[in-house]
Amino acid sequence: MDVNRAWDKLHTRLVDEQLIGQNAKTVVMPFITKIRCVAAIVVLCDFSGIIGLYLNVKNESKSLVSIHNGDIFNTLVKTLEDGSVVYLAGGATLTCPERFTGNKRQVSLQGDALFDIHNDKDCPFLVETEPVVVEVLGTKFNIRTTDKNSFELSVQHGLVKVTMKTTGVHTFVKTGETVRLNDHLQLLKESQQFARYTEKMQFKDERLENIVHVINKMSEKPISINDNTLKNREITISFSNNTVEEMIGLLCTVLDLNYTDERDEIVIGR
Repeated sequence: MDVNRAWDKLHTRLVDEQLIGQNAKTVVMPFITKIRCVAAIVVLCDFSGIIGLYLNVKNESKSLVSIHNGDIFNTLVKTLEDGSVVYLAGGATLTCPERFTGNKRQVSLQGDALFDIHNDKDCPFLVETEPVVVEVLGTKFNIRTTDKNSFELSVQHGLVKVTMKTTGVHTFVKTGETVRLNDHLQLLKESQQFARYTEKMQFKDERLENIVHVINKMSEKPISINDNTLKNREITISFSNNTVEEMIGLLCTVLDLNYTDERDEIVIGR
């Protein structure tokens, strides 16, 4: 690559767009060097497993967030802006827009995750992996993938469409079925164990309302928050094989709140 020619081309473009002045060339170069040094420091830092990287995608005019769970012992639970919930197993990485726009909701996954998708028939949810693309409207399923030759999907409830990138061959997978990639898409009449995703959960800077929404999925009676000002309070917390009541108790202890277990529901408040 002709580095000098590439720089001259970039410099000319920046001047044309009035982003820098004519004499900015000698100033910008050291600044770029500084950015590289800062980037190196960020890469070397240990964030104890869970890292969120915010990347700007100029060609689509929207920001992407990459969420990585480096904790092999806990599931990282994230609620997306559309209300869908993703349970990331250890080592998994999810990349998605900060906000979904247009007529589809598209994310990409590396690793093992459980998806609980918010239903929106007018805006399909797409999960892209290295070997296949998964299309859903509203359902609950898990994906395991490591590379272009490794893929497995099981549906807990609902219906999904799985399409191979290389050939365009697709199959539909419904409740209680599993599809596995073995040179081709092999449909199996077997279900997977989904409970493992919720045995040890970790929430990182998550809104109280979102955490309660996840716990609600495991509760026999509905859980509500009686004060709207509490719903947006953010918290980092972990649960390990806890009952619903224990999880509610831990939340209230950390946030200095109270809860009442009434006949028809559990209510959290001040």
